Amino acid sequence: MPVTIIEETEIHYLTRKPAAGLGRQRVLYIHGTGCNGRVFERHMDVLGSDHEVVAIDLPGHGASAGNGFRGVADHAAICAGLIHDLGWDRCVVAGHSLGGGIALALAIYDAELVQALMLIDTGARLRVAPEIIRGARAIAQGTRDAPTNPRLGFAASTPDSIVEGVRQLTADCRAEVTVKDWIADDTCDFMSRVATIDVPTLAICGREDQLTPLRNHTFFEERMADCTLKIIEQAGHWPYAEQPGIFDSHVSEFLAGLN
Repeated sequence: MPVTIIEETEIHYLTRKPAAGLGRQRVLYIHGTGCNGRVFERHMDVLGSDHEVVAIDLPGHGASAGNGFRGVADHAAICAGLIHDLGWDRCVVAGHSLGGGIALALAIYDAELVQALMLIDTGARLRVAPEIIRGARAIAQGTRDAPTNPRLGFAASTPDSIVEGVRQLTADCRAEVTVKDWIADDTCDFMSRVATIDVPTLAICGREDQLTPLRNHTFFEERMADCTLKIIEQAGHWPYAEQPGIFDSHVSEFLAGLN
């Protein structure tokens, strides 16, 4: 797993690229709350035959050092540092859930680095119920056990094997980092700013996503100058795992249409 130092923090990332040389597009994937870059690994194996693809482990997540952040702008600064360290001038930035908020922050504060956006089951504002933050903090303090409903956020028809696969990929995130992630979600609010983003954008949402619902994504479609919305049936908050073939197809079509 490649590693670099950004703002005195050791940052790890996954990478795939065509054997013959540079890919058609350069794509940076940013994971969501309590996750790491490995959630995109299968999808990256598909894209890597045509495009140069990187998935970051945000600070405090996966193999990266650090303790996480309570705001998306700090995460965006780390992602911008990785883009520079990769030697990329511009790239497609793809963010899932919290990662979508980070992607928006990149498009606002480091616009020169962003060629296009892919916003996956996310929102311009990511409010979190206070009881979720209180519960996460209690878990971090050891006064409460972890939630027992692993299917939260998944479509009703999603097989248990898919749910368990995602759980295993995300199980090692430290509880205190997850608390910061939830706060970063809750403080993320670009409702009044998304209309200023004019790069090509793909918004993808699972029809049955109850965490970041469809209305979040129709908002992108209505407010952003160049946004295409794709709704994936029989999928919830994790469409790249729940309906991988359809998700891959939408992404590949979008990337092929750039430039």
